[in-house]
This record gives sequence, C-alpha cells and structure tokens, in this order.
Amino acid sequence: MKKTILFAITVSLFVMSFAFSASAAAKKQAAAPAQAASAETVGIVDRGEILNNHPNLTNVRNQLANIARQKENEAKAAADKETDTAKKAQAVQAKRMELAQEEQRLMAPIYRDCEQAVREVAVKKKLTLVLDKFVVLIGGVDITQDVIQQLSRKK
Repeated sequence: MKKTILFAITVSLFVMSFAFSASAAAKKQAAAPAQAASAETVGIVDRGEILNNHPNLTNVRNQLANIARQKENEAKAAADKETDTAKKAQAVQAKRMELAQEEQRLMAPIYRDCEQAVREVAVKKKLTLVLDKFVVLIGGVDITQDVIQQLSRKK
C-alpha cells in the first residue's frame, strides 16, 4: 500500500511539474508579443506648429481674408435688401456657410500635406504610432521639426 501511495505521489509530482513547465512556456510565448509591443516606437507631433509652418499657409490665409471680406460685403448687401429681421439673419448665415465651405476647400490640401509628411517621417524613423503632443504626458520621440523640414522640401 505504501508503494502505491508513493507511486501515486510521484506520478502527481511528475504531472504537476509537467503542467508547470507547460504553463511557464505558455507565459513566455505570451510575453513575446508584449515585449515586441514595448519595443514599438511612439512619435509625437505638435500639429499646430506643423500647420503654422506649412509653406502655403500664408497664401491660403490671404485668400481666405479676401474671401471673408467679399462674403461680408455680400452679406451686408443681402441684409440691406431685406426688411425682415429673420431674413436678414438668414442671408448673413448663408454667407457665413459659404465662407466656411471655402475655408474647408482651401485648407484641405494643407491638411493632407501635413498628414502625408507625418507619415513619411514616421516611416523613415520606423515609428509604429504617432500621437499629438498634447495627449502625451511622458515619452515619445518628437518629430515635429522633421515633419516641418519634410514639408519645406516638398514645396
């Protein structure tokens, strides 16, 4: 009987050690992606600074200022024609909407250029993630100046 109990204990210990080894191997495999994830490089950018340094931004801002003056004059003229206050407000609102559409149309290529420059710099620097500087408290590689240089090379 003692031999049977001793044999059962030995088998149990063998099974437990095998299970422990298998568990350790599984944990090691699970840790490999986590280690790879920690090796990922995160880039950060100041989107406002990139936008303000876009080579065509001054030109677009000047165009928008001219369009804004034109839309303001058109709104004033349309409002002067109307006697009803609600219709005056409607005419002014319509001109504001037209201005917003023009701004969106003129700014879209600049936003695209900025995004493309961020992508190109991220690829060159082998970054796996790029975040806005204002959402990151600690860490990350600031690539703002590299992106600005990339934009200036294109134009």
